[in-house]
Amino acid sequence: MSNNPNPNQPNKTQAILQEVDKVKDVMHNNIGLMLNNHDKASNLQDKTASMSNNARLFKKQTVTIRRQMWCRNMKLQLIIIAVVILVLAVILIPVIMKFT
Repeated sequence: MSNNPNPNQPNKTQAILQEVDKVKDVMHNNIGLMLNNHDKASNLQDKTASMSNNARLFKKQTVTIRRQMWCRNMKLQLIIIAVVILVLAVILIPVIMKFT
């Protein structure tokens, strides 16, 4: 007879140790995945901040360009009005002088 009261005890211990090793492997894998996700989230946060800054800069530039284009359009309209008035004056002044 053996000194061990339960002959299945070493098998149970081995099974528990194997289960502990499996759980350790799963936990190591989960920790690795968590760190990867944290890195991805950090990168995403940096990209988001960069895009936000670029959007602000874009909006500022569009406002500046819109003002510049408005000024150019106004200048062009004033020049066209001045040319039309000048042409009308050149045509109408001689006609008016002829009839007076």
